[in-house]
Amino acid sequence: MWRGHELFVSSLPLLVEYIPATLFYFLTPTVISLVLGALICRVRVGKKNPLYWLVSLLVSFFRGTPGLVQIYIVFFGLPKLFEPFGININRWDAGIFYIIATCCNFSSFVSEAFRGAYEAIDKDQIEAGYSIGYSRWQCFCHVIAPLTMQIALPNLKNLEIDLLKGTATAYVIGVVDVMGRADKIIAQHRGYGQIWILLAAAIIYFLINVVIELVFNSLTRHYSRHERGIA
Repeated sequence: MWRGHELFVSSLPLLVEYIPATLFYFLTPTVISLVLGALICRVRVGKKNPLYWLVSLLVSFFRGTPGLVQIYIVFFGLPKLFEPFGININRWDAGIFYIIATCCNFSSFVSEAFRGAYEAIDKDQIEAGYSIGYSRWQCFCHVIAPLTMQIALPNLKNLEIDLLKGTATAYVIGVVDVMGRADKIIAQHRGYGQIWILLAAAIIYFLINVVIELVFNSLTRHYSRHERGIA
């Protein structure tokens, strides 16, 4: 019979092997959602046309329903949506469905973080950019985007931490990452010592979270220097 600490020691390297998979399911939705979130934000700060109301409805839906439910809806519902067109996507890797569901969810939160940050910008700084001869694109690149990012960073950091923790639910549809591997180890031991296995997984997630904190702290310092440079 395995002792608890022996199970912890034996499980840790097995879980470490799946850190790249966890990072993939974390970073891929991050990159896609930052782009989608920016586009959604652009629509949401524009005129209130039919596209605005449609996007607003979708944002409200994805922000107002549990992420786990959305994963199940995409995993089981998307193949049904393609069936009438004779397209079979049931053999797609489970990770693809997880990424689609996560991007829909996460980009909605990111768009709100960007929208709130944009609306908090001192509009005099934007006018100052135009007054020195910036075009609309130059003003966006050199004034609006950096200021929006600086204001949004605290919210984005919290969202990224939640996204990382959310990858722990991916195993419910068969995605094998750190948590998915931990679940398999627990099953192999028929539930014995599962607290030690889960503790090993928790430590790995915590260490990744520390890296996220360091990255965002570095970004905060970068944008703070940028603000002093344009002040």
